[in-house]
Amino acid sequence: MADDTNDINRIASSDRSTVRSAESGVSRRAVLGSVTGLAATGVGSTAVSATLSSSVSSPTVEGPIDGGSQTGGPLLAAPHDLDSYGYVEEEYFISGEARHDDSFADGEQAGKTSEYKTRVLVYRPKRRSDFNGTVTVEWLNVSTQMDAPVAWPNAYDSLMRNGTAVALVSAQKVGVDDSQTDRDLVSWDPERYGSLHHPGDQYALDIFAQAITALKPRGWDRWSTETDPMGPLRPEHALATGHSQSAFFLLRYINLAAPAYGVVDGFLPAGSPLTTARTDQAPILWFNSEDEAGGFGDIPQDGDTPEIDIPTSGLRLDEISIGPRDDEAYFVLWEVAGASHVNNWLRRWTEAVRRRDFRGLEPNWDPEAAGDYGQQPDGTYGECGYNYFPARYAWRAALEQLREWVTRGDRPPRADRIERTIEDGSVTLERDYFGNAEGGLRLPPLDVPVATYDAASCDLTGRTDRFDAATLDRLYPSHDAYVTAIRSASVAAVTRGHLLPRDARDLRQRAADSPIGE
Repeated sequence: MADDTNDINRIASSDRSTVRSAESGVSRRAVLGSVTGLAATGVGSTAVSATLSSSVSSPTVEGPIDGGSQTGGPLLAAPHDLDSYGYVEEEYFISGEARHDDSFADGEQAGKTSEYKTRVLVYRPKRRSDFNGTVTVEWLNVSTQMDAPVAWPNAYDSLMRNGTAVALVSAQKVGVDDSQTDRDLVSWDPERYGSLHHPGDQYALDIFAQAITALKPRGWDRWSTETDPMGPLRPEHALATGHSQSAFFLLRYINLAAPAYGVVDGFLPAGSPLTTARTDQAPILWFNSEDEAGGFGDIPQDGDTPEIDIPTSGLRLDEISIGPRDDEAYFVLWEVAGASHVNNWLRRWTEAVRRRDFRGLEPNWDPEAAGDYGQQPDGTYGECGYNYFPARYAWRAALEQLREWVTRGDRPPRADRIERTIEDGSVTLERDYFGNAEGGLRLPPLDVPVATYDAASCDLTGRTDRFDAATLDRLYPSHDAYVTAIRSASVAAVTRGHLLPRDARDLRQRAADSPIGE
């Protein structure tokens, strides 16, 4: 794993002029804050309107795409099973003319457009009867100088079991044709992707909107079903998600593009402490880990913080509130205690994909091993061994709760904020006897602990310190005592709406299979 996954989420920006390597000392907060200037402020009214607008262009669609000189399939093809879920994986190219970002703010470039061609990777049920009517669209993260999904790896099981279609959009230039590490689509497989081109991230908002229009078009006068990304399916709702850097862009989309377009019915931005989204467009369930609860705590508060050198910037880091935002009628914030910005499950999924795509080996994705939350004695714990907290369970619950909110009007349950002290511009998270965060959305491994989950260290990847044998024996004098405690905590989490029933069963089985208390 040492060659290609330890750098996940370390390169901060798609604007190559601002990129520094991990070796040059880029900090975890630099990653979180590097594109802060992309966010437009302004929290609006509480009226919700997700109306379709004719102002967003419908792109030209080409596909399904096949062939190429690498794997014969798409970059980022799923390493996990699809057939048993009744799903297909297909890749499409979309192209057209995209608006400059300033079009949404009547800026100097308001009338400027540029041609583009990018890709959308689609996962959908084969049968119309298995489709729940919702497509979840993920803005792929490019912090590692290549496309990378986050929501999809964390939640693929529940998304496919409940019949949600998923689309991964290459919305930014780095992922398409401008990677410093030659891991962009065009460099990776010029035979398959050589026709793609991206005019720059100042056009990304419109490109993302056009991708959604290709998935959920206005009316049903669609193009041939042979080139329709959704095949025979007819989506009624589109949800948008993006993590970390992608969440900054998604925030900008909410505040600038959504009022003009309205093609998104619900948003799940994740992994960003900057939550200044307007709430008059569509419901927002904001998903943060413990890492983001620290905000921009190490940003100097002396007024000397420089502005970020990114187009359309202007917002200063020292103007950003570091406290958590309150819930509103159409805004709910989940702060997941114990979770890190990048978790072990995501690391292992990414490793499997890169093992296949860049080394020509079998992807060796093992969900049983990846799902270890510290209950097994042979995990890769210790210093910078990654955070093993099972944040995927919260991801799955969040996406399902957002879908229920949009489709049925059932507002997601609230979650406590992680407890913190804010003093002189710095944030200190409150911790319990074991060193785990107090408060927040709590999953059973925090209430029935077997480890300390460090979310803030190791450059966004965290670490896991499994309790020693004496501590485990003291806490759980028998195996039954541990399994019973996990069962009770999982029932409570399901009742709160923070854990899906199937994931509760998975967690209980993992506890039963563990040696804890034996």
